[in-house]
Amino acid sequence: MKDLIMGYATNCKFDDFYRFVTSIRQHCHPDKVDIVVFINALGDEFAKVALEKNITLIPVENVWKWVTSSKILNLIYHAKMVGLKVLIRLSSGSNRTYLKEDYRSTVANWIHPIIGRWIAYDTFLQVNSSYRMVMTSDVRDVVFQASPFDELDSSMLHVFEQAGIYYGQQQKENIDTKWFSAVYGKKALEEMLGKAVLCAGTVLGGNHLMMQLMELMVLEAQRHPRKSIDQAMFNKVINYQFPSDKIVKHNLKSGSVLTLCGDHKRCWEIHDDKVMVDDRLVPVIHMYDRDSRTKELFLSKIPSPQK
Repeated sequence: MKDLIMGYATNCKFDDFYRFVTSIRQHCHPDKVDIVVFINALGDEFAKVALEKNITLIPVENVWKWVTSSKILNLIYHAKMVGLKVLIRLSSGSNRTYLKEDYRSTVANWIHPIIGRWIAYDTFLQVNSSYRMVMTSDVRDVVFQASPFDELDSSMLHVFEQAGIYYGQQQKENIDTKWFSAVYGKKALEEMLGKAVLCAGTVLGGNHLMMQLMELMVLEAQRHPRKSIDQAMFNKVINYQFPSDKIVKHNLKSGSVLTLCGDHKRCWEIHDDKVMVDDRLVPVIHMYDRDSRTKELFLSKIPSPQK
């Protein structure tokens, strides 16, 4: 069975898209790994690279940008979502099923793409459900040094700490505490204090576990369509809703992803043009543009063909 890597790249710069897909294909052969990128129409160069590297582009539409800048559109969408919720509670049978699908579609089109991507991923896997392992990934700031699937237990969900950041920790970059409080309130935040922040941008797991995760994320998005911060929702789902015996929480020195934000500088080194952790090659580097050394390294290793 093949593995799958999915990314969501609306309004992505071509250079970032190219570096993401090229780095994957350098280490993941099409016979073993499919690559699917959800994207809006950004130019012929994206389609050309996709054909060359055997990548599937899925068109997506999202009106969040226009709705949030228009009081009338915002009111219309909000009224529709509230109305659908009421009708769902009052209906039954096939009518309830149709209304729930309409609500899901409305939320997916209106909500911010950063959380709307989970609905797109979930919809895709409902149709393409026969992969061995699945990875979801940011696109703009992610680069691959090796296959992310090697040496990982396919019967588990693998999540990754965000550079030694903890909820409630007093530090300059701890925006995650504010995000969680904004979505769930101060009382819910108190239960999260001291827990490591897990990154929603890169997740791997067995196919059925990833589908379970996406179902839970979609439900959270539908519950909080006007407070769509996926990092907060992801951490709530992982800590309180997903089966704990099916999760592996990787710190900065373990696992297949290294996330370069926060306090990361003592965790890795560059050897022979590769980012290493304790002499181990890390397959995936997330937020490589946050550090000048890794940014320079990967921009030079995978230059844009447009330059």
